[in-house]
Amino acid sequence: MSSPEPPGPRRDRNQVAAQACQTCRTRKSKCDEARPACGLCRRLKLECVYREPPPTKKDKTMVHILDSLARLELKMDHAISGGGGVSPGNDHSHSQSQSDSFTTQGPARGHREAYEHVTAPHKVILWPSIYIFLANTGNSAAAESQNILQQGTAWFLQQERAFQEFGLRTDVSASDAADQLLFRSEELCAAYFDNFNILAPILDKDRFIREVMNPALGNRCQGQDEGTVLTWLVLALGDVAIQGVFGDPMSQAKDVASGLRGGTPDKPPGLEYFNEARRRFGFIFTQISIEAVQIMLLMATYYETSARHLDFWKCAVSASVTCQALIRGQRVEWETPYGHCLKRTYWVCMLNEMFYHHDLDFPQSGIEELQDLVPSPSYYNAAQGLAPVAASDDRAEFHHHFLAMVTLRQLIARIHDAFHRSADKEISLGQGNSNRFGLVREMAHQLESWRNLLPRALQWQDTDRFAFPPLGPSNRLSNEPLFTATQLPILIAHRHNIDIMVAQLRTRYYYARFMIYRPFIWRALHMCEAMTEEDEECCAMAIRSAIMWPVTMSPPRSKKRLVPHHFTWTQNLIGILLILRMRHENDCLARICAERVNPEEISRSVGLMLDWIRDMRQVDGIANWGWTVLEPLYRNV
Repeated sequence: MSSPEPPGPRRDRNQVAAQACQTCRTRKSKCDEARPACGLCRRLKLECVYREPPPTKKDKTMVHILDSLARLELKMDHAISGGGGVSPGNDHSHSQSQSDSFTTQGPARGHREAYEHVTAPHKVILWPSIYIFLANTGNSAAAESQNILQQGTAWFLQQERAFQEFGLRTDVSASDAADQLLFRSEELCAAYFDNFNILAPILDKDRFIREVMNPALGNRCQGQDEGTVLTWLVLALGDVAIQGVFGDPMSQAKDVASGLRGGTPDKPPGLEYFNEARRRFGFIFTQISIEAVQIMLLMATYYETSARHLDFWKCAVSASVTCQALIRGQRVEWETPYGHCLKRTYWVCMLNEMFYHHDLDFPQSGIEELQDLVPSPSYYNAAQGLAPVAASDDRAEFHHHFLAMVTLRQLIARIHDAFHRSADKEISLGQGNSNRFGLVREMAHQLESWRNLLPRALQWQDTDRFAFPPLGPSNRLSNEPLFTATQLPILIAHRHNIDIMVAQLRTRYYYARFMIYRPFIWRALHMCEAMTEEDEECCAMAIRSAIMWPVTMSPPRSKKRLVPHHFTWTQNLIGILLILRMRHENDCLARICAERVNPEEISRSVGLMLDWIRDMRQVDGIANWGWTVLEPLYRNV
């Protein structure tokens, strides 16, 4: 009697997931799960029927998605499939013309797969109208566009690696300055918690000082343990927080001081403390603990203050992987001090990964698969046990800020999936898919609902987007604007880093709104004759959303080391500047900007964005490349 063939060394995932066929289940006998029929069914000559495998964990997460997202996905399906009321059998010539239009106006079919891996900010360079304009002007970007199309993000990373061939200096040390360290520790610690920990709240100040820093200082920071490494990193970032505001500018151009303050490209502020942490990191980098995650997040933050983007990403991914192991490897009591700290640490990892995934196409570590298991971040006052922080507490405002960033992250992810995940989506909307307005309205409604539901202390309207948020329990507004397009005569260090905090939140909102309406800019540049009144208003909304970003204005402009995620801003500003330059070449876009957008705000924004690129090119390889592309285009405009 021939025995059934043994299964191969690697079976299909669905086969592994199936438990047994119906016959074996009825007879309560072991099933060998052979396909198409198991051994028992073949011997008995019975029909072998397997149950459908249960949904995977990834599939189960869809159950938890909001009803509004379900409606959105339905609209997306219609939009992507070209559901414009034309059946497959109707108007073959129209279908053919659409195909021809995409072939001539979009990326070549042979490069479609490569185009998929060009991120949303970089796709602007490959828009046909912009490519033709760059080619006609002899701009270097036109010659490089083929490499960008073929290599995608890899090409940009090559520019970054070539620019930062050498790392930070290693001959700087603080080991011989223990007395000075004790003298400055309180100042540096306060600076860290009043700046960086506001935006990425991974440490509890009271517990850190009591349980980590004081014991480390008692040993003159000579230990090799996690607490000592954490202490060195907090001191390093505290020095960045101080020198990044009050230090000497890195350069001076046309009587305008650089917004990068303190140190040099290879010797940034706090490097002596950071090197001490790096020397000890090898002793603990394999640890699976919340302290290990915090250490890698702090190292990532320090690298980003110096625009060391690849170093930032490597540390951020290491933090995410360790955080996953920590959550998966234990049963976490989320409503404990440890649980609250782990929640905040997890969501900081999530924010870091999202920005670099969408704007740089870096792969995700898989930490996003845990987002349905980890509760939203929460805050508790350690001095009062587990009593929630009171609404009147002056820390409540930045607590709410972090929660707002977490929820905005989810919206931005949906926007990218809806409009920019593939080559077809943005172009399909731009070419006039009849469902485009329904999709845009749905996403715009969700984004506006997010803003309207913010706590009073964080709310704003477009008319007061430069104003101070309501301050204090009385919610009174300051008479002075928080953001200005002109460089301030004096340096300001706002309490709780409120300018950077508010600039990040508001700019992320306008970035999200710009990404919703950006397909209509594509339409204006490539299909002007088909533009409707509503198309033009959507295009104008995209332009209005892309200008006067608070993160490019003062005071954030003068303290760039404290602005998180430099790379994402630089990528998007390069694309926006190319779009704004096209208003001088395209009559349709020029008319829309002249009639529907404040021309003075456009002009000011161009100056602010060029200033950002010019400043960041000192330490950033992509900004340096962007400047060589943009400077000739705007030289005589």
